[in-house]
Amino acid sequence: MTMMRITSWIAGLAAGLLLALAATGAPAADLHGQERGQAVVLRGTVTTVVDGDTIRFRSRGFETTARLIGIDTPETRRPGYPVQCGGPAASAEAKRLLPRGTAIRVVSDPTQDVRDRYNRFLGYVYVGKARGARGSVNYRLVRTGFAKAYVYGGVPFRYASVFLRGQRAARTARLGVWGPPCNGNTTKPQYTSGAAGSSSGRCDSNYAGACIPPPPPDLDCSDITARRFRVVGTDVHRFDGDGDGIACEGSRR
Repeated sequence: MTMMRITSWIAGLAAGLLLALAATGAPAADLHGQERGQAVVLRGTVTTVVDGDTIRFRSRGFETTARLIGIDTPETRRPGYPVQCGGPAASAEAKRLLPRGTAIRVVSDPTQDVRDRYNRFLGYVYVGKARGARGSVNYRLVRTGFAKAYVYGGVPFRYASVFLRGQRAARTARLGVWGPPCNGNTTKPQYTSGAAGSSSGRCDSNYAGACIPPPPPDLDCSDITARRFRVVGTDVHRFDGDGDGIACEGSRR
């Protein structure tokens, strides 16, 4: 084998190992030196939408967690924090755009690290033949007001200017978190569990003992702070799994 062929073979092997490490959830340290300057592309299928800006997908037989780069959505599952204003709606929209089993491409940003400190793959998520900034699910969430553009560590991501323009358009139109009830403040709680009412000022009459907003979106017990309240009508959110009339018993699902 000539030296040129050996060199080419080694380069191909290294590229294959890089993709395999990314797909298996290898520690970020294993990707040092390859984190910036070139894009890593993973193809797979959606297994879970964790929240508005985090998903899990299966690629090459392994499940990987991906954080949608360049955006931030209100918290819905952060331990010790209430569900933030706009969080359930962002999660519902991400689920609508990325239903389980959807074939996707997740592309890293050459200006950023491939993985974050939680070992999540950082990337733009694409469905079908979509390309570029505006073709990403990331941008669609910003442009429709379900997410805010997010620059980490003061280092602008590749499509920062496009995302910020999309955010300004959503804000001007008062879409999503830019309209009521959040009005741009996504740090306040989405719901209150007392009789004073929800942040939207409406409570579903199907439930008693807690103020639960009517759909949409459809909610899970993990989306709200209230526990052990009564179902007095139709359980439109399917909170009462065992049918005993008491909703969201025990730990969060």
